Amino acid sequence: MKRTNTLKLVPTEEQERRLLKLADNCSKMYNELNYKRRQSFFSGKFDWNTDELYHRYKGLIGSATAQQIIRKNNEAWKSYWALLKKLKQGKLEKKPRPPGYWKNRETGKRPLKILVRCDNYQLEDTVLKLPSKLKIKWKGTNRWNSGKQGRLEIIYDELSKRWYAYMPVEVEKPLPQPTGEEKAYVDLGVKVPIMAMVVGVNGDREVFGYKANSMLSDWWYWTHRIAEHQSCLKEVNNRHTSQQLKALYRKRQRRFRDWVKKMVSDFAHRCWRKGVSEIVCGDLRNIRESADFFHKSNSMIHNFWSVGYILRRIREKAEEYGIQVITVDERGTSSVCPRCGSKHVTRKEGRLFRCLNCGLEAHRDAVGCVNIGLAQGFLGEAINGAVACPSLPSLVET
Repeated sequence: MKRTNTLKLVPTEEQERRLLKLADNCSKMYNELNYKRRQSFFSGKFDWNTDELYHRYKGLIGSATAQQIIRKNNEAWKSYWALLKKLKQGKLEKKPRPPGYWKNRETGKRPLKILVRCDNYQLEDTVLKLPSKLKIKWKGTNRWNSGKQGRLEIIYDELSKRWYAYMPVEVEKPLPQPTGEEKAYVDLGVKVPIMAMVVGVNGDREVFGYKANSMLSDWWYWTHRIAEHQSCLKEVNNRHTSQQLKALYRKRQRRFRDWVKKMVSDFAHRCWRKGVSEIVCGDLRNIRESADFFHKSNSMIHNFWSVGYILRRIREKAEEYGIQVITVDERGTSSVCPRCGSKHVTRKEGRLFRCLNCGLEAHRDAVGCVNIGLAQGFLGEAINGAVACPSLPSLVET
């Protein structure tokens, strides 16, 4: 299980000057190496040789750091070859692009990054020890402090003007095992981000979900703030972006992700308490390709609904509890009656699902997770009072 500690560095003025110089040279080396490899690739003969660049930069950034930059670029190109292989096998629709440079396309500046080999740094209670006798104070939480540490990446954030260190850790501690063999069938949505039906081995069922009212209201608030600032920029300076606008976008994203983390954490812990060993989750990441509704709905689907991020968080959090997560296609599961199978005689009013063929009335998102369960071989009387009126707690920000 791989996890990452995020640390905010608090360097002195002298330490910051050293970090800036080191990070700039790291970015230079990466870009020069990538340029050489791109040119050789386009000419038809790929060149893996890195001796000249390694010897030129090892005196500036250290031999271990130069080695890590070469390895980082190797990983990017190997990933590119793997994607090309998938393209030939027909598993990809779009042709991948060769690895790009470390460069901000808007400003033209190189991002400042430092790569430190796993055995070349040491994290203590308040100090991060780096090569060249650099001892920098840090803030944050060393949450994953037991396990094998990986390559440290130090990045300078231009927006906040701060240094951050990202420390990957391969956690070695044993995972808590599920207490039962129940399964949870999950439907992902916009206004109800997670709706789940837990099915026990004895046939017991419970349906519960999470409302996004507060989360969506907060997202709309920051969306209006962003729109007002964009309008002001256009009228006053005839500009399309600014540092303040970028800060507003980041604020909205961070608040949204904080809501998602709390929701997914509560969901995973609740599944573990109920003895769930497997989560079957509907995957609708391609819904944006065909989604075309009125303006507000399009905005929520295309901008607010980060289904890929929610799915990734469910996988990561479930892994901590030893719960397996599999994804299945859920297209159309909210528009088919689970009782009679009718597809064309249903009507949806708000969150209400009403079948005009057999008269079934239930929560439409609950119907979605029931249909996912039925598609995976769940048998029995699927519709009951819990499906008609599922438990929908509203997650409160703390």
